[in-house]
Amino acid sequence: MPVHRASSQVDASPDTVWAVLLDKMEHPQRYIEDALDAEILDRADGSVVRQLVLPGGVSFREHIASDAAARTITFTLLDHPVYEGTVTNLLRVLPAGGVELVFELDWQARPGCEDDRDPEELPGLIRSSVLHTKRIAEALENRG
Repeated sequence: MPVHRASSQVDASPDTVWAVLLDKMEHPQRYIEDALDAEILDRADGSVVRQLVLPGGVSFREHIASDAAARTITFTLLDHPVYEGTVTNLLRVLPAGGVELVFELDWQARPGCEDDRDPEELPGLIRSSVLHTKRIAEALENRG
């Protein structure tokens, strides 16, 4: 499966966008429409292991690591029933000013598993996710 990438400029400060990305680690229901349940199972400096439950009883753990210096959050699937791989959220401060959010999804079907998703589903999900996160950051910025 190819890597899927989506980006969008955000009308918010880097600090606001970074705070939203960190919040996404702890509260996925605010950012993932079909997240039914989430629980933090373990916490270390700058990272968590989270269990996520999606419709259809799909339950899996993921390791989520934040890197403040690189302004990235990396979600690594640990035991998804079909996929293995990562999702990376990157905050870029543009040279001319402004902020860009870049989300990259790099999933492959696990050995012995069949990927029966519509080929357009994952690119659509990553685009939707970056735009939803952008809207939240901009709304927070405008409240402050």
